[in-house]
Amino acid sequence: MTGNYDEKFSQVGAWLDSAPLEPEAERTARRLLLDTVACAAAGFRKVGLEHLAVESGGYTLLGADAPLTAADAAYAFSLAACADEACEGLAFAHGRPGLHAVSAGIGAALRRDASLGELLDAIAAGFEFGGRMGALFRALPGIHVDGTWGLVAATVAARRLYGGDGDALAGAAAAALCQMPASLYLPVAQGADLRNSYSGHAASAGMQIAASLAAGMAVPTGAAEAVAGYAFRRDDEAWLGPGKRLLLDGYLKPYPSVRHTHYGIEAARAWRQAHPAVKPDAIGAVRLEVYPEAITYCGNRAPKTPIMGQFSLSYTLAYSLVHGGLTPDAYEDSALGDQTLQALEARIELAPDEALGADGKRGCRLTVETDGESWSREVDSAPGDASGPLTDAQLAEKVRTFCAGRVPEARTGRLLQDLLEGSLEQKVRDLVTA
Repeated sequence: MTGNYDEKFSQVGAWLDSAPLEPEAERTARRLLLDTVACAAAGFRKVGLEHLAVESGGYTLLGADAPLTAADAAYAFSLAACADEACEGLAFAHGRPGLHAVSAGIGAALRRDASLGELLDAIAAGFEFGGRMGALFRALPGIHVDGTWGLVAATVAARRLYGGDGDALAGAAAAALCQMPASLYLPVAQGADLRNSYSGHAASAGMQIAASLAAGMAVPTGAAEAVAGYAFRRDDEAWLGPGKRLLLDGYLKPYPSVRHTHYGIEAARAWRQAHPAVKPDAIGAVRLEVYPEAITYCGNRAPKTPIMGQFSLSYTLAYSLVHGGLTPDAYEDSALGDQTLQALEARIELAPDEALGADGKRGCRLTVETDGESWSREVDSAPGDASGPLTDAQLAEKVRTFCAGRVPEARTGRLLQDLLEGSLEQKVRDLVTA
């Protein structure tokens, strides 16, 4: 389906103007915001702020240890939110429109002293444009998706908060496409957490682009038609027009690792629940059969750094077999250097199975040998999918786990109450700062 994408963008913008957030969409946006704030609170333990902090004024975000300007807050928040690879995603987009929209939205909301209702509306707008761009523009081999079309989600969210109507949102999307970066997968392959800066750059840049647009900066036509070739392939058949809320199709992760690993983690949890007394060194051969794409992106073995572990089927599986699940503790030096865990990870065989990924499906088959017993389990879904979203209770448990040690318990309880059920008139600065 080819055609004039400027007009297509305007149609989506007009739809967003004419379709205020319905109760289900508002609830989903609240949950997305809460989840991302909790991920950032945990991730701030890995983000150095000494060269970003301001001496007076500024905003100290939950989990952070220094005040920041609004733009730097958006940047650092995004770095922290993806530090444990635990934030949201949208399968349709093959990426994370919410991470970008929430991060830029928070920065712009702090700058404007906006309300929760205004922020949720901006997040939804950024998510809808960003999600559509993720399907339309597919990254070529060697390109990491974060920070690329996510710049659209960030710029649209910020533009909404600066008072943009539907036409302004369409222009923001085109403006972002004119400078959509090509973020390399290279850091992930080498275990470098530079990857975490990709979405942070998009969040802060999106805020600045939106501010310039709101001040009258002109946008060219034909941006979508011009973006293709060196880093992206445009899939015209994937374009989704107005009417469908992609926000409702997003997922929240129960585990801090790339989504491809979650099927194995679920199987490992089932094994540990059935074998609570088995010691790690008593586990024999382990075989994980999984759809090929998972091995392509998550075949890292013997990870030495957190980001390599987050992209490792074998490491996340080994940790989950031992501990019965995966938490941010999996990426502490003590866990990555655990020799018993390393020995178990080395015994894990990864095997691609086309059938487990056929017709858009995703799943795995785990086989574990212990003392002459062979246990096998096939998993074809993971918690958090749109078909089986995390319950509010499960989300609250994740929030408490991620905030523990970074945010006082009483403050975490207030965060849950305010973001899940609180008034839309609350100021964002009161919700996301310490």
